[in-house]
Amino acid sequence: MEVAANGASDYILDFLHYCHALTSEFGCSLVTLNHEDIYSNTETPTFILQMEYLADILIKAEPLATGLAADVHGQLTVLNKATSHVLGSSRNKVHNFHFKVKENSVEYFYPGSHG
Repeated sequence: MEVAANGASDYILDFLHYCHALTSEFGCSLVTLNHEDIYSNTETPTFILQMEYLADILIKAEPLATGLAADVHGQLTVLNKATSHVLGSSRNKVHNFHFKVKENSVEYFYPGSHG
């Protein structure tokens, strides 16, 4: 979308805000894919931060923090920003998974449970 908008991220964010508003009206979901590494060289990662702010669920696929391993190819962090009103407070739920890419699928498991 950024290429079509000639790099004008404000137009993209306006469009995504509009789409986000429609999800509530029509009871549907909006799924976007961001390549965060593209924005890692920018001084202010405003665009990515605003995209993350709009998200109800954020899934990040990353390499292992400890480096490469033969039986684990990476980790997923799943942040569910849905609010749960327990005593008037809201909570974010974070789940971490490891994954291994296979020939025709991907295997997901909790850290330390694969063996």
